[in-house]
Amino acid sequence: MTKQFGFNEPASQHIPKPSAVSTGELIDSPKFQKNSMLESLNSPEMVKMREGLADSHQKSIEASVGWYHMLSAEDKYKAVEAFCYIICKAEREGTSHRGLMSELGVYPEAFWIDDLMTLHNALYTEYQEQESRNWKDTDTLKQLLD
Repeated sequence: MTKQFGFNEPASQHIPKPSAVSTGELIDSPKFQKNSMLESLNSPEMVKMREGLADSHQKSIEASVGWYHMLSAEDKYKAVEAFCYIICKAEREGTSHRGLMSELGVYPEAFWIDDLMTLHNALYTEYQEQESRNWKDTDTLKQLLD
């Protein structure tokens, strides 16, 4: 007959035994040392993979620039006009980097285009400063009217 858990039994019987996590056994093992992550990121395999990604990224940029230069003058004009309009409109409205990519219709594929992030940050700052200047001018105008 199995004994049912009752109120008269000491609770300590039912407390789980310490595991490797609570005793620090896993933390002390060489597999989980603090520098193991950093060491694995700087391993020869990871360095080679990062170099390969950088090379393929550079080739992609060169191919895109080559494609742009192959466009006719009219197509270049249309592309630049469209990009400027879409980007400036989105940034004026205070969009995020992801929002900008969505407006351009290239989210999430364009996530790795780092110059798009640079452009977003520059325009975001510019439009925020313009907004700030406009508010200061409005306050000055109100003071002049009073």
